[in-house]
Amino acid sequence: MPRFLLTLTIVFVIAALLPAVTHAKEKKDDAKGELKLEDLFPEKSMFGPSARDTEFSADGRYAAYLYRPYNERRHGSDLWIYDFKTKKAERITDIGVMSKFQRSSRIVIEDRLKKNKKDAAKGKEEDKKSDEQEGSDDEEKEKNDAKKDEADKAEEKLQAEREIYLNVSDKDADDEYAPVYSGISSFQWHPTENHILLISEGDVYLINDLDKPEPVRLTKTDERESQVAFLPDGSGYTVRRDDAVLRFTFGEHLVEQLTPNLPPGENLSRYDISPDGKRMVLVSQTKGSPGGRTVDIIRYRDRFAKSDSVPRTVSDDEVKPQTIKVYLYEFDEAETEDADLIQIFEETIDEPRDIISSPRWSLDNEQVTFCFFDQENSEVQIRLATWPSEEEIAEATKKAKSERQKEFGKKMSEAKEKDKEDRTPGRRGPRGGSTAAPELLKIDAKTVYQFKHYGGPNTPRMVSPDFAGDNKSIVFISEQSGFRHVHLLDPLYESVRQLTNGRFEVYPIRFSDDHTQLFVLTTKESPAQRMVYVLDLEDGELTRLNKEEGNFSDVAVSNDGKRMIGNYVTFGELTELVAQNEKNQVTTITDSHPEEAKALVEVEPEFFEYENRHGHTIAGMMFKPKGWRKKDKHPLLIYVYGGPLGSRHSVNDGSYSSDGYFFQMYMARKHGYVTIVVDPRGQSGYGGLFEKSNYEQVGKPQVEDLVDGVKFMTENYNTDDERVAIYGWSFGGFQTQMCLYTEPDVFQVGMAGAGPTQWENYNSWYTTGTVGPSRKGKPDQEKYSLVPLAKNLKGKLLLVHGMEDTNVLFQDTMAVYRALLKAGKETNVELFLDPTGGHGLGGDVKRLGRMRKYEEFLLRTIGEGKTPKSK
Repeated sequence: MPRFLLTLTIVFVIAALLPAVTHAKEKKDDAKGELKLEDLFPEKSMFGPSARDTEFSADGRYAAYLYRPYNERRHGSDLWIYDFKTKKAERITDIGVMSKFQRSSRIVIEDRLKKNKKDAAKGKEEDKKSDEQEGSDDEEKEKNDAKKDEADKAEEKLQAEREIYLNVSDKDADDEYAPVYSGISSFQWHPTENHILLISEGDVYLINDLDKPEPVRLTKTDERESQVAFLPDGSGYTVRRDDAVLRFTFGEHLVEQLTPNLPPGENLSRYDISPDGKRMVLVSQTKGSPGGRTVDIIRYRDRFAKSDSVPRTVSDDEVKPQTIKVYLYEFDEAETEDADLIQIFEETIDEPRDIISSPRWSLDNEQVTFCFFDQENSEVQIRLATWPSEEEIAEATKKAKSERQKEFGKKMSEAKEKDKEDRTPGRRGPRGGSTAAPELLKIDAKTVYQFKHYGGPNTPRMVSPDFAGDNKSIVFISEQSGFRHVHLLDPLYESVRQLTNGRFEVYPIRFSDDHTQLFVLTTKESPAQRMVYVLDLEDGELTRLNKEEGNFSDVAVSNDGKRMIGNYVTFGELTELVAQNEKNQVTTITDSHPEEAKALVEVEPEFFEYENRHGHTIAGMMFKPKGWRKKDKHPLLIYVYGGPLGSRHSVNDGSYSSDGYFFQMYMARKHGYVTIVVDPRGQSGYGGLFEKSNYEQVGKPQVEDLVDGVKFMTENYNTDDERVAIYGWSFGGFQTQMCLYTEPDVFQVGMAGAGPTQWENYNSWYTTGTVGPSRKGKPDQEKYSLVPLAKNLKGKLLLVHGMEDTNVLFQDTMAVYRALLKAGKETNVELFLDPTGGHGLGGDVKRLGRMRKYEEFLLRTIGEGKTPKSK
C-alpha cells in the first residue's frame, strides 16, 4: 500500500474512533460528578456546630462567643474571643486548660492519648521495615535527646501530648461511647473592664487578663451554679444555686443569699436584679401536682416486646392549677433584717398556654414591668409596679400585721380546742414563726395596658415588655397590626404608638446601654431572610446594619451600633460566624464544615411567590432539572410543613435541611423532577393571619394554598398535573395525608412521616393554641382526626413512623392505617417503620435509608423525569 494511502487510512480510523473516545470521557466525567444519596446523607453529619451566645465587651473591641470546631462536634464548646483591632480570633479555654480543675477533662485527655498511642504503635508495626533502614538516624537522635535537660524533655513531652489531645482525631470525633468534654456552658463580660465570668460543669471561673487568659476557679460545690452575672459595679458577682441567688464580693469572705425565704410551697422561677444591684424582682411558682395521664409505647428490642409508659397531657385532661406570684425585695434592708417581701402580682395558671414574662427594671431602679397572658380569654395584661413610698409600705405593713395576727389567733383557737379533746397536756399552737421570714406586704402592680390577642399562638410569649431610656415608656412586641412589631407604651396615658410597620416581622436582639435604641432582626427585605437593624425608639427610624444579604442568627451588636458579629448563611455558602467592623468590612471568623459539605451546597434554589385564591402571597423555593425547558412536562414534588414554628418557616435563604434542600435538589438533578418547598398559611413568620389559620380548621387553609400552588406550577412551569407528589414530616406528615384525603385528584402520591392524625391524642400545650378548644373529659378535638377521611384516598401513600416515638405516638399511624385497610385501600398504602426509632427515626432507619425508600417509592409511583411522549 502506498504511504499516502496508509496515512489516509490511519486518519480515517482515528476520526472514526474520536467520537467514541470523547463520548467515553464524557460518561466518565458524568459518573465522577454523579449525585449519590450516600454523599448527600452520610452517616456522619457533614455540618459542624455553629457559634453561639455572642456578646460584646463594654468597650466594643472584643466579642466573645462559645464554639467548637467540626472535629470536636461531640464535645462541649469553649470560650473564644474575636479582637476587632487585630481581626484575630483566639481560643481562651480548652480541654487542657480546664483539666487543671476537672477530673472529667483529664479522663478525656487520657482517652485521646491512649487512642493516639495505640494508633502510633499500629503505624510503627506497619512501617517496621522502613524504620530499620533509618535506624542510624534514630540512634543519633537518641544521643542528642540524652544530652537535653530533664526539665526540657518533660516540657517537650507535655507540649507533644497537648498537640495530640487538642487535635481531635476522626476516631475520637465519631466514638459516641468515649468520654465527653463538657466545655463552657455560659459566660458574661464585666460591665466596664475586659474581664469574663464563665460557668463550666456548674462551677464559676474568672478570667481577669485577656493577654494571659488563665481561668481562676471561684466555686467548687456539688450543687450546680447558673445565671452568673457581674454586679453592676463589677465588685463581685451573683449566681443562682437551686432556689437561692447568692452574692459574692471579690476580696471578701462573706457570701450573701439575696433571695428571701419564700412562703411555704413556693419555688423561685425567675428573677431580675435592679441596675444598681440593690433590689430584686422575682417570680415564684407553686409546685403543681402532675396532671395528664400515661400512655404505653411498645419496644421491640428484646426477645419479647415490652411496654413502656410515657407521660402525656392531652386537651381534655385537667390542668392542675398553679399559683404564680411576683415579688419585690430590697437587699440593703435585708442586712438589718428589716426587709419586706412585697407581693405585686398573684394569678392562677390553669390553662396550658397561660404565660408570664420575665420582669424588667427601669434604668432608675424604681419601676418594674411584666406581662401576663390569660389563654382562656385571650387577654394580654401589661403590668407596672413602682417601688412603694414609705407611706404605702407603712399602710401595707399595718394591713399585713393585722392579717398575720388574725391568722395566728385562728390557729391558737384551733390548738386550744384540740388540747381540750386530748388528755395529754402541752401547747400545740404556733410559736411565732421564723425570725428570718420577712413581712409579706401586698401592693398590686397596676395594669397599664391590656388587649385581646387574636393572632398566632406563639406571639404572647414574645411580648416581653421592657423600659425605654426615659424610664417611663415601655417597649413591647405585639401582633395587633397583623405582624409582630415593636410598640411604645405611655403608661401615664395608657396610649400606644406602633414604631415599626409593614408586612414583615421584628425580633429584638438587645437594647443599647441607655435604652434609646433597640437592635433587632427583621424580615423587612424578604420573609426568607433575617437581617440586622437598629431601631431608634424616639422617632421610630429603622436602619439596616449588615452589609451582606442573607440570614443572620446569634447576633451581637456593639453598644454604639458600629460593630456586629453573628452567624451568617446564604444559599451557596455554609453557616459561619462573621464580624463586621465600623468600616462595614466583613471577616469570616470560623471554618466549621468539611470540604465535602461545601461542595454539596453549590446548587441554589430559585425563590418564587404566588397568590392563593384569597389573594395572600405564598412563598416558595424551587429546584429545576438540568436543561429545563418550559415545553417539557416534568413531575412535581412538593415538600411542606405547614404548622406554626414560633418564628421559623421552611422557605429560608441558606436552609440546608435534609428534606427541604438535599432531597429536593437530588430529585431535580438526578431524576428530572421539578421540586418545590412551600410555606402555606399555618406557618409562622408571615404574620398572625398565617400562624392562626389552623384554629378550628386544622390543615384546611394549607390544602387550599397547596392546590393553588399546583395550579400555579402547571400554568407557569408546565409541570404535569397528573404526576404530583407531596411529602412532609410531623405536622407536614399530617398535612400530606390531609391533601391526599381531601384533594385526591390533585395529589396523586404522598409520603407522610410521623403525622399527628388524631389531634385529641397530641399534647395539650400545642393543640389548645393551634388546633382548637376542648373541655375537661370531652375529646372535642376528635372532630379534627384524619381517620374518617382516610377512605377518600385514591393515589399512593407511604406512611413512615418510628415505633418508639414519644412525641407523635405511633398509634396515630396505626389508626389511620387500619382505617385505610377497612376502606379497601390495601393496595394504595404502604408502611415504612423504624422499630427502634423516635420522632425523627434514627433507630434502625437512618436518614440515608429513609431517602432511599423515598426515591424508590417515587420512581415506582411517579416515574422518571419528563412526562412520557405517549401522554
